Amino acid sequence: MRINMDNQKLAELLFPEVVNTPEYYEEKFPYRKLPNKAEVTRMAPSPTGFIHLGNLYSALADERIAHRNGGVFYLRIE
Repeated sequence: MRINMDNQKLAELLFPEVVNTPEYYEEKFPYRKLPNKAEVTRMAPSPTGFIHLGNLYSALADERIAHRNGGVFYLRIE
């Protein structure tokens, strides 16, 4: 048995609590006002393991890359 369903109906079945439109989120979170060549980087350590020197090294490199051209560095903890 195959059921024909469009994406909107499927989304409403899977996520009935979501009522906001994409336009709502575009207005709520506008584009960043960064310089032309700015880079945005992040460091997101694995939630399943311990922090180690490799994480520190990559975070430092990402931070330097981001701030070299007026960008932003995010530390993402989950």
